[in-house]
Amino acid sequence: MNKIKLLVGIALLCSVIPSVAQNRFGILGGGNLSTSSADNSKVKIGYFVGGLYDIKVNDQFYIQPQLLFSYEENKLKNTDLGGFYSQYDLNLPVLASFKINLNKNLSIRINAGPYLQYALFGRDKKLVIKGSDEKESTALGWWHQDFGDHFTYGIKAGGSLETAHLFYFIEGKYSLRKSYLNFDKHGYTFSLGVGYKF
Repeated sequence: MNKIKLLVGIALLCSVIPSVAQNRFGILGGGNLSTSSADNSKVKIGYFVGGLYDIKVNDQFYIQPQLLFSYEENKLKNTDLGGFYSQYDLNLPVLASFKINLNKNLSIRINAGPYLQYALFGRDKKLVIKGSDEKESTALGWWHQDFGDHFTYGIKAGGSLETAHLFYFIEGKYSLRKSYLNFDKHGYTFSLGVGYKF
């Protein structure tokens, strides 16, 4: 009986190893443009870096969780008195990925899925009134929010061009939850980047 259990265990292990071997880790990074659905919101430049795990379901379909560290800014136009938030955050997208082979070494991927974002820390500009003449100016400080206000979530979609190891991608994300750091509105981010899969 023990020999049968051992043989069954070896057979299961042999069936799992090839599928795990086809899964790949990767790294990625690039630049982003972010804005808010608030009136008079400007488009600001940021960046991101991180890693991914590409899980092969079959030859065309993959699941791709990512963990990204990013920097984003939001600023309102036509105001020097406040209207600025920056945030350093962690993003956890989980993307469904559909692969289209162009030839043996080149393919296109179409990616879409939900993401969860946690703002770690950042800066803001606040109105300061100085002196007896009550002169107005701004001061750059660190924002402090309640724990729940650090979270947002949304959807992310895009496409990539991939070789055997390198890939180039363009993506957009939209926050479904309104955030204080987006002036109590939704956030939009457009990303362009490059990555490498091992």
